Amino acid sequence: MEIRREHVTHPSAWTGRQMRASTDWIVDWPAEALSEVEWATRDLRTLRKTMPAFGREHFALPRAYAFLAGVMREVTQGRGFVLLRGLPVHKYDSQFLRDLYWGLGRHWGTAVTQNAQGDPIAEITDHGLDPNKVGVKPSMTNAEQRPHSDPCDVVALLCVQPAKEGGLSRIASSAAIYNRLLEENPEGMASLYRGFHHDLRGDETPAAPYGCTPVPIPVYRWHQGLLSCVFNASSARQAAERMNRALSRDDLMLLDRIVDLAHSDEYRLDMAFKPGDIQLLNNFTTVHWRTGYVDHAEQEKKRRLYRLWINRPGERPVDPEFHRGYITGSNAGLPVTA
Repeated sequence: MEIRREHVTHPSAWTGRQMRASTDWIVDWPAEALSEVEWATRDLRTLRKTMPAFGREHFALPRAYAFLAGVMREVTQGRGFVLLRGLPVHKYDSQFLRDLYWGLGRHWGTAVTQNAQGDPIAEITDHGLDPNKVGVKPSMTNAEQRPHSDPCDVVALLCVQPAKEGGLSRIASSAAIYNRLLEENPEGMASLYRGFHHDLRGDETPAAPYGCTPVPIPVYRWHQGLLSCVFNASSARQAAERMNRALSRDDLMLLDRIVDLAHSDEYRLDMAFKPGDIQLLNNFTTVHWRTGYVDHAEQEKKRRLYRLWINRPGERPVDPEFHRGYITGSNAGLPVTA
């Protein structure tokens, strides 16, 4: 296992300070592109199609395609994130919105299932669950999350309704954090290249030992000239407990240091979602999380996001170790076909 001790100079190695100095990462919908997307969604009614039972061929976007491709190119090959703003969600009923969002996802890549139930679009809202209970996913609560990446190439979050208070989206460049770690603790890189087991949090089958990934998943690896990251300190700690394999003091300090750097003003970028915002993140170059929040009393005003997990096969070369068991043994991560 070769450990390359070189800094990342790619545009994805940004700092929060740099991003706060500009709003180039906020992209507004062009009127003509939005109009075409709405017409494509209406045409589904004629075809008697609803998500997920339609593909890209049923959602033609001859003019908007170039715009959507440019957005995704910035996510996968540029800085690693975009906030797409201006979708008028208040105009649409729930099914229309989900169909529209699914159609966008079909043009952005291959949507994959997100849990053992095979959900193609996850509704991110507070289910009133205890965030401290084993197996409960933080996204199903209103508690503050910890920095992490999701097990797919790109995650898309569509804001339908923001919270009454809190619920800020926070992101940081895992590539920029790598540069800092390389300066502070070059000896610790071996542990991060080796990686950790992860708790599958209820998405496992009996084939997964202890309900965890069967092999350690690297945090950082270079592959074909690109540095990629998979990070979730919480699931790594939970896996260690379930497998009765205590993490070393040095490993715990490394995980905590990544979290601390992500939270710092230097690296963190905050986003206050508005209804209709779509945040797209490259999971190999960014980590994300959100602050805790308080909902409105009315059910229809509860914070609600729609999440898509998107893969783009063959686009980004990543070390094969990243795919060995991160969601193996589960029904998550499977391509959704029409």
